[in-house]
Amino acid sequence: MKRLIALLLFASLPAFADDVSGVWVVNGSIADHPVTPTCTLKQTDKQISGSCKVDDHVLSVEGSVKEKQVTWKYDQEYEGTVYTLTYIGSLDSDTSIKGTVTADPSDTSGDFTAKKQ
Repeated sequence: MKRLIALLLFASLPAFADDVSGVWVVNGSIADHPVTPTCTLKQTDKQISGSCKVDDHVLSVEGSVKEKQVTWKYDQEYEGTVYTLTYIGSLDSDTSIKGTVTADPSDTSGDFTAKKQ
């Protein structure tokens, strides 16, 4: 009976995602334009903060983690227009994220992979 109660208690606990804190090298493209930031993410509970280095610019990041889904975004200027790049991916392992990246306001998207360093 004690084993059953213990099993039920553990089964009712929420599933927590792996911690995505660390340095991630991202490779992807949007509309034939390469997207290759290096992002330093910090996870606190389900929230993500940090920065992504794009070329010579360091851009602030915000996002979240829900189970194995990882989402983060930052604003980047390109040819006079500010775009919000949003990454939505699945944590495949402790060191790999795969997913899609969108650029608003252009409504373009592409795929990316990220590897933890």
